[in-house]
Amino acid sequence: MPVLLTLNVAAAQVAPARATPLLGTWEAVTRSAGGLGSTISFGSDNTMSFTLGAMVDMKYKHARDSLYIIDPQNGTNAFKISILRDTLVMVNEGREQRETRIGPPVSGSDPVIGRWTYLHYTGVPAFEEYTPGGDFKLRVPIRTLQGTYAATGDSAMLHLPGPGGGDRKVRYAVVGDTLQLAWDGQTSRYVRAAPWARLVAPPPERK
Repeated sequence: MPVLLTLNVAAAQVAPARATPLLGTWEAVTRSAGGLGSTISFGSDNTMSFTLGAMVDMKYKHARDSLYIIDPQNGTNAFKISILRDTLVMVNEGREQRETRIGPPVSGSDPVIGRWTYLHYTGVPAFEEYTPGGDFKLRVPIRTLQGTYAATGDSAMLHLPGPGGGDRKVRYAVVGDTLQLAWDGQTSRYVRAAPWARLVAPPPERK
């Protein structure tokens, strides 16, 4: 995300957050060649967060004790897995990774379905999701900025403090589950997403 342009617009002059369809969490449709993308969350209390990180969408297949992560560009990775209560153990080429389930399991479904978290080798929590339709999502947050926003009509002022932050006035449109943000001749599209749970305690370390 480029350095935000400073614009002096008072938040008190605009409508409260409850009046805007911006509320919720949104993930960028377009990612970099290296798989980096952004997530924006808008709260009902006029707080917002902007997260830059790895956002990778692939496919998976689960057969007995084998799990296959299918990357159209880089082939398939095969894992031997076991699930004990809320722990998913994945083994690939002798390396073991333990993941902790986020939320309750889906009753009557494949036990791998749902969201899982573990400590990424970069030292930050990573999140994975396995959907009933065979989609696999990996999210590794790199940097998160916490700020505020205020919206009126189809415009919003986004404020993110600190390096790389500032104020940016954007125009937005929400159609179904798609958010479009426009500023300075640029347009970005986001899709609505369920927020990833914050970790209450550090996940088990990778062995």
